[in-house]
Amino acid sequence: MIGMRARIVKELAKRNTVLTPDAWEYLDELDYPERIESIIDELKKEREHLPFPVCKENISCYVKEEEEHSEEKIRSKLDREPMENVKVLKDVSGESTCTGDVDDFQKYFKDRYETIRAIVEKRRDGKQARPINSIKNRHGEATVICMVRDIYTSSNGNKMLTIEDTTGEMRGFISGDSEVFEEDLLEDEVILAKGEVWKNDGNYKDTFAIQEITRPGIPKLKERSEIDFPGKIAFLGDIHVGSDTFLKDEWDDFVSWINSDDQIAKEIRYLVVPGDLIDGIGIFPNQEKELEIIDIYEQYRKLAEMFDELPKDITVITIPGNHDIVRNAEPQPCLPKDVQGLFPDNVLFFGNPSLLDIHGLKLLLYHGSSINDLSDMLSQVSSERPITAMKEMLKRRHLVPVYGKKTSIAPEENDFLAIEEVPDIFVTGHIHRTEVGDFHDTIMINSSTWQAQTEYQKMRDIKPDPAKVIVLDTNTNKVSIRDFS
Repeated sequence: MIGMRARIVKELAKRNTVLTPDAWEYLDELDYPERIESIIDELKKEREHLPFPVCKENISCYVKEEEEHSEEKIRSKLDREPMENVKVLKDVSGESTCTGDVDDFQKYFKDRYETIRAIVEKRRDGKQARPINSIKNRHGEATVICMVRDIYTSSNGNKMLTIEDTTGEMRGFISGDSEVFEEDLLEDEVILAKGEVWKNDGNYKDTFAIQEITRPGIPKLKERSEIDFPGKIAFLGDIHVGSDTFLKDEWDDFVSWINSDDQIAKEIRYLVVPGDLIDGIGIFPNQEKELEIIDIYEQYRKLAEMFDELPKDITVITIPGNHDIVRNAEPQPCLPKDVQGLFPDNVLFFGNPSLLDIHGLKLLLYHGSSINDLSDMLSQVSSERPITAMKEMLKRRHLVPVYGKKTSIAPEENDFLAIEEVPDIFVTGHIHRTEVGDFHDTIMINSSTWQAQTEYQKMRDIKPDPAKVIVLDTNTNKVSIRDFS
């Protein structure tokens, strides 16, 4: 590892201990370099009873002892439940079943449909929905709950699409002069469609003419969760430790503030970080040229040191993002055990996305990669204003509404990306913007970043809004933003 070879040589010289080349190269390659000094200390204590020079076999017992100690430390950290007042409601971590075969995709889309269909059914408003196969054989008005597929606009300005459910599929039609034409339908979203079946109409025979659609949405006056919250929640994201544009001075100012006697800082009990904890490596071509720390584990070790400087009575809640050391396809499991073991005990790790219950408050965490897709597909969505995308996710009750775009989806047997329960707070990151909004009493927060503008962002004229911390008082829903930029 970077710098470890020089450190070993320095420690050996300090302790007058001589090792054979294979012995100190073995030490150099260990996965837990923070233990190196204690191992060498043990060698020094036993120096009179060891041959000269000390070979690899002579130190193996000490290394094994340290390995067992390190593994025990990780196990004890991971075996404990999340802190008493944090409960996991939905998280793929430890629940992944997909292998990527055809059966997985069939199971995934069936569960996706069934999950959102159950939500849409609650909004039928008296409309009796029927299976698609049953309306094919009749003429007149009908209502179906369907998944949308293959949307295109015909030469005469009408929308043509395929709709499907678990019983079959059918051609759909939306007139260019109807109100429903203005609805921004997306492939793969699940809707309730009301209209008329045409049985004998020339080119449109056996076509369902859609005249009204209802999305799953979220209630305008939802029942607020019963909470007994002891303090405030702070939100920050996209730290990107390891990047040469990481804002170290601004981070240090934040650490000084959160450890200060400032009244708001003293009331913070949770710190939420929705992904991209580090900058990673190999994320984009020639990334190594923009890295200050080029070893991914060293990036996590540095972050662990930074988190260790935070007050110990604050619980840090993290999920991974597209720069972290997990699979790129969503849903993403939490960080690996060996990485988790580097961090203080007050840091908790969950998957992307995760739905958590904190003191009775439902918190939905999602890194936010699909914001880019939605800004490409929907005119009302802008990556400059990420809550416009978050609102569309809530309307469609799905974090990645369209399959096959830039955001990769792992075909899990259960759809962890569906928004089954309405959250009290919905948090994303990824876009490096700072924004707060409200949609039907759900608070939407897009967290800031701790990375200055990168070369990639300069090429695309993307201007980040960095070094800001959003603080929420959950008892009043009042938000304040601390600017460290």
